[in-house]
Amino acid sequence: MKNMSKKIKIALISLLVILLGAGGFFFYKSRTKTEKKETKNENSAPDRIYPVKRGQMVIGIVLRGSVNAKVKHKLALQAPFSTKLVKVVDENVKVRKGEVVAEFETADLLLKVEDYKLTIEQTKKDLAIAHAEREVLVSTNKEELRTAKDKVTECLDAYTRYVRLEGPRDRDTQNLAVSDAEKNLDDMETTYKEAKDTYDNSIFADSDAEETAKKNVEKERQKVLAAETKLNSALLEKKLFKRYTYPNKLKDLRNKLAQARLGYEKAKVSTEAKLTQKDNAIYRLEITLRNNERQYQRHSSWIPMMTLTAPVDGIVTYGDPDRIWGNPEVKVGMDGRRKQVIITIPDMSQMIVDVNLPEQYRSKVSVGNEVIITPESLETVKLKGSIITIASLPVHTIPWDKSTPKIYRTVVAFKEKDAKIVSGMSVQVEVVSRILENVISVPVEAVFEEGGQLLVYRKAFSGPEKVPIKIGESSDSAVEILDGLKEGDEVYLYRPFQPQSK
Repeated sequence: MKNMSKKIKIALISLLVILLGAGGFFFYKSRTKTEKKETKNENSAPDRIYPVKRGQMVIGIVLRGSVNAKVKHKLALQAPFSTKLVKVVDENVKVRKGEVVAEFETADLLLKVEDYKLTIEQTKKDLAIAHAEREVLVSTNKEELRTAKDKVTECLDAYTRYVRLEGPRDRDTQNLAVSDAEKNLDDMETTYKEAKDTYDNSIFADSDAEETAKKNVEKERQKVLAAETKLNSALLEKKLFKRYTYPNKLKDLRNKLAQARLGYEKAKVSTEAKLTQKDNAIYRLEITLRNNERQYQRHSSWIPMMTLTAPVDGIVTYGDPDRIWGNPEVKVGMDGRRKQVIITIPDMSQMIVDVNLPEQYRSKVSVGNEVIITPESLETVKLKGSIITIASLPVHTIPWDKSTPKIYRTVVAFKEKDAKIVSGMSVQVEVVSRILENVISVPVEAVFEEGGQLLVYRKAFSGPEKVPIKIGESSDSAVEILDGLKEGDEVYLYRPFQPQSK
């Protein structure tokens, strides 16, 4: 009896297991068939199902932008010296403040600095020699001027002495000679007359006495003739002195005085010219020295510029991200050009969003408007921000293509930080005009229109089903649902009944 009861229990348990297995198999087949049907319908747009929920709905304009650092440290060769890049860190490497990120060749620069140093030393020696030569020249010039001045004084004294003393003395001597000659002539004439009268009035005893008297008269006459000759000579000398000797002597003395004065002026000009030439030579040496010292200081100041260090902690990027026409390839051996940005290190502590505001939206957006920032790669991250600047004038999207639409350069600041936000990230910026509280909303991709009726495709156990809806407010990204859906429903963001493309 016990064995029979035991067999019945085993049979019942076995039957129960079989029934449960069969039920599970049919449920699995049904579920698999449904899932395959849904998968087949979703092949045209996979993953596009939105769970309906109640909450805030933002009414505004959706724009696109890119995250950028508010401060970007751009590193470039500041020295105006031709060189080459000899060392650079890899791109996208994290560096710390003060770390060397690039180095330029300095061999030619160091040689240049050494050349300027040697030139400065030689110029200083030449300048010292020039100053010593100038001191000697000053003494020589003083001596020449003193000699020339003494010559002028000597000639002036000679001229003055002759005009005041020697000339009048010689004139008086000539006058005295004439006076003496005239007196002598008078005396001779008187003696001659007396001798002649005596001869004429005397009676001679014999011919010898007469002859003697006659010879005496002739002798006195010869004396008269000699006195006349002497007088004429004195008169001639006086005349020559007055007409020639005295004027010529004065002229000669005046010429010598003029020549002495001219020599003095010439000496002054010559000494001044020599001194000026020496001063000019010294000035040129001083200019050369200053120029070389300036060049030495400039080139010396460039040596630290040949090493670029990170001003902040950050990530290295090559080139200038703000450069319109692209950047050169940064690599070892490239030519270093002044102010050519080769490395940019963005300051990740202060991030902004650069947005191109279309011209048609300008009247709807103002500085200070609140925004919601959503990274395209992180759709679940929502960050608050605000517009801080809007450009005064619009520009073309492509500056050199006037046919492209116009936009206003706009800057958005973050109000909160997130470590996931990095420079260069593409984001969606929704400018908030107002916020609807506690409403049901769906993305605009979920709403369709058929026959003038708005509807959505709601996910059901049996598959997608069309649900007519009534909408309220809308934005560029979402639509308020007034009727037709409830919180917890799931809607498709595409038409699930579209024919599958081959």
